[in-house]
Amino acid sequence: MADKGALTVGVRIRELVTAANAWHDVTVQHSDAVGLVFEVQRTVSEGGQIETVVSQILVPWAQIQYLVLMEQRV
Repeated sequence: MADKGALTVGVRIRELVTAANAWHDVTVQHSDAVGLVFEVQRTVSEGGQIETVVSQILVPWAQIQYLVLMEQRV
């Protein structure tokens, strides 16, 4: 099995998919044998104000179906 801790901090992930969720354009914060921590930014509207929210999410490797690190369109 490949070393799952090989994704370094700052690596951009184009797409990360689990059985329940999919995230796009996220940044790796930490990676080890347990799982992957990444940062995702999203825009939310609460009480009429629009804000950018930054979340850090931990996903265990066992739940990740696949990762897309790079795409090239030709």
